[in-house]
Amino acid sequence: MNGNFKHNGAMKMKRYSMIRGRISGAAGLLWVLLLCSTAVVQAAYVVTTQGQRVDGTDIRARANGEIILTTPQGTRTFYPGQYVKAVADKPAEVDRAAQLVAAKRFDDAIKLLEEVVSKYRFLDWDNQARVMIAVAQGGKGDHVAAVSTYEKLFAANPKSREEGDIAWAYRQAMLDAKQFDKLESQLREVIASGSRTDAARAQVMRGDINMAQSQVELAAMDYLRTVVLFKAEKAVQPDALMKAADALEKLRDARAKDMYRMLVEEYPASPQAQAAKGKI
Repeated sequence: MNGNFKHNGAMKMKRYSMIRGRISGAAGLLWVLLLCSTAVVQAAYVVTTQGQRVDGTDIRARANGEIILTTPQGTRTFYPGQYVKAVADKPAEVDRAAQLVAAKRFDDAIKLLEEVVSKYRFLDWDNQARVMIAVAQGGKGDHVAAVSTYEKLFAANPKSREEGDIAWAYRQAMLDAKQFDKLESQLREVIASGSRTDAARAQVMRGDINMAQSQVELAAMDYLRTVVLFKAEKAVQPDALMKAADALEKLRDARAKDMYRMLVEEYPASPQAQAAKGKI
């Protein structure tokens, strides 16, 4: 089983990486969730604080966080502090909820996922369900609720705050909820201490904050800074170029066509380039 697990994991990550290069934020996160919903189901297991994985045939959690794992050798109890992760078999509700989100039946998906959060507390799927709830809330336009759901996730599982796609989906939710001051504070931290790619994304999102407040000239400057100062961050450049060009076009600045042309010539395979072709 371990060999298959590694193979399936590698294939899923390969597909995930291909998608991640094309989309980001909540939309990208939804694609990841839909991919995960088709992954091979793994049996219940616990990962101990020593890094050992203990496989079982059944697992349940008590309200105090104790994990009861049934193994071929008998029942084992893991107390809080003795494990870093406990995972149940994937609930059928997760696949169904992913389908509902894809069909834009957001309220139905949220109701189903809230049941998963309740039934699978401490068993990993509660946290995955919270992410899906936030995506569904964003999909229905309830961005304030999505921000709150991400924050509940971080409270329940602090390590999830460090997961890049979840962190950026959370920031996008703050942007959509117009929580600009709180978002700006986070972006300053990312620019000061994050990776170059994250810093570039943060600079673009600063432009998005200004654009959301109709400060088009300031937004254009933020996008152009990304284009110039983060030229090596190829994953971010198509978005920065497209947004810079759009902002310049709103300002009736002739440089907009240069930005569109640069985007098409340097990143022809990007979705942004396809949109830019009609602008040249």
